Parts: sequence; C-alpha cells; structure tokens
Amino acid sequence: MITDDAFNALFTQKLDSAEGKEKLAKYGGSYLRDRLREESFARKVVPPQPITRAECQRSTNHDTLVKIVDIEPQSRAMSLTFRGQPTARVIRAPRYEIPFFTVSSEKFEKTEQELLAYEMPITKIIEDNSMKDIQEIEDRTFLLHCESCVQALQTEENPTTTVEFTGAAALAAGTNAGSKSIVKGELAQTAANQTSFAPLALQKPDLTALFKLFVADGTRLRCDRFLMTDHDFEDVLSWTIEDFGDKIQSEVVVDGYKYNVLMGRKFIRTIKSDILRDGNIYAFCSPDFFGRFYILNNTKFYIDKVANKITWQAWEDIAMGFGMIAGVRKLELYAASVRPTAFTTSAAAAAARLPKSEEDLGQQNNRVDDGTFFPKVQSF
Repeated sequence: MITDDAFNALFTQKLDSAEGKEKLAKYGGSYLRDRLREESFARKVVPPQPITRAECQRSTNHDTLVKIVDIEPQSRAMSLTFRGQPTARVIRAPRYEIPFFTVSSEKFEKTEQELLAYEMPITKIIEDNSMKDIQEIEDRTFLLHCESCVQALQTEENPTTTVEFTGAAALAAGTNAGSKSIVKGELAQTAANQTSFAPLALQKPDLTALFKLFVADGTRLRCDRFLMTDHDFEDVLSWTIEDFGDKIQSEVVVDGYKYNVLMGRKFIRTIKSDILRDGNIYAFCSPDFFGRFYILNNTKFYIDKVANKITWQAWEDIAMGFGMIAGVRKLELYAASVRPTAFTTSAAAAAARLPKSEEDLGQQNNRVDDGTFFPKVQSF
C-alpha cells in the first residue's frame, strides 16, 4: 500500500505530463462528488438535478444561462343545470426562470518542495478545503432563499412595514393567528424578554403548530419534511413519557431517538449552526411543489503545475429557485423578530438568527497555530 508522502511525490511527477494532469483532474472530480464531511442539507430538501447546456436558455436580463420552469395552470370544476354552460378560461402557462451562478473553492497553491514535506495526501486537502466549502455555500444560498419566501408570505399577510412578529404578538393574536408563514414556540410566546434572540426549548406542540400552517385557509399543501440543527434536536430527547409513550421513551433513554421520522414527517439534522442558526426550524412541502435545484454538468476540478508551483481549485455551476413561496414555513423558538423595525429590533441583533456571511462560515476549533496544544514538551 502506498504511503501518503509517497503518493504526494508521485502526484508531483504526474503533473509533469499532460496525460498525468488529465488523470489527476478526473480523479479529483470523482473524489469531490463522493466524499463529503456532511452532505448538503439543501440537497436533502430539494434533490439536485443534473442538466446540460442544451436544456438551458440565455437570459434576456443578464449574461448568464437560465432554466425556465413551467408551473401547472389553474383549473376547477363547477355544478351546472341541464341548460347551463361552463365558464371559459384562457389557459395560461405560467413560468419562471432560475439563473445559474458559480460556486468555487479558493485557488490553492503549493510549491513542489512544500508538498513533499506533507504526510497528508493531497486528496485529503481537496476533500476538506474544497467540496466542504462549496456545499456550505449551497446551503447558505438555499436558506437565504427560504427566508425570503417566509418573509414575502408574511408581508402579504401583514403589509404594514412596522409589523414585527414577536412571541408576544403571536400570543396576543391568539395562538399564532395572523401569521401565514411563521409560528412562535410556546415558550417564546410567554418569554419575559420579548427582544431576546436566545433560542428556547422545542416543545411538541410547537411542531404541531408549524405543520398546521400548510393546511390552513385552503392551501391544500402538506408538510413533507423539516430541517433543524442538532442543538434544537437535543430538546426532543428531553420530551417525557407523555410526549413519546412508554415504548419510545425507554428506547430514547438507552439509544437516543434513532428514527428518521418525527410526528409523521421526515426530519433533517445539521451541525451547520452558523448557516441554520439555532432556534430556527424550517418545514417544507414535497420538492415537486416547492422548487428546483439544478447542477450544470458536474463539479469541475482544475489542477496545473507551472515550474515548481502547483495550483488547483474546484467549482460548480448551480441554479436554485423556488416558484411557490407557500412551500416553506418557519418555526422560531425565540421571542424577538428577525424582521427589524425602528421600534424594538435592530438589524444587528436580528443577524444573530440569520446565516453568517460567507467569510465567517466555519469555526476553527484547534489552536495549534496559536501554540495551544497539550502536552507540551519543554527543555530545561
């Protein structure tokens, strides 16, 4: 079996020929697609579909490709007398366009001499520093689109710009009444500090209220799956025998909650709490009704060597668009509102419950570069 440092030496030799570059690029591309630290949660909500240039159109608004998505036309039936005639409807074919954009890793550079000093294989660097970052941007973009859908539907219900949907407002309206797309948790409604963004514990009735948003006012939708962080999922483990029943409760105490369905809906957990912030739970209808996620061709990988400098990067072209804003709803486990106004909530405070900027994603947990590691050997 070849060692990691021997592989790195072979890697630099392969880059000296055009045939070797092509083989390494192909290997890197397949490695990127198959080896992930945590699979993108956006891909679990709306599975991506690979498409080719032939299936895309040129946009008239910008210099990028777009994918035109058709929406089924409206129709209805009616009761008639024997002499009655049905009303006529001009069939329209509503559609919307989804633009493509590129998500790229950084451009990594190493000299041949530095690479020989590494005992970690170059493919490990590709896995950790390329595909991980690309999929995080996918998830962040997906979640920003989801939040836009939620706020657009909320604005439709409450067009006044001064409306803030806090826990107290939900309680005063009567169990989240007056909200089309957002519900507040039970504990958030009665929280003492209504300007607080601290997430409170998830209660079983909170999920029931979230699911009900899909079937209210004749929308005729159904919640198919929901998304939550590991932090909020841990609250489920504290539910009592009254919530689970004795059989499930005994299993939870020993093995934790080991099912992939909760209250009849699939649920998706993620550790990316810098993208999906704690206290936010999003629910979705079936992807067939909600939107589309396209990948143009495949994830691409480029690698080259000029003199003794090796350069590589990965990128993909994706399109993500949601044609039905009613296909996503939200549960907020904190009392304050992320729709800031001049009255109570500042934009800076609301940012604590929204995805971090691209530059701030990912926290470095080790402190080796700062000299913090144990045990340390000292010379006397």
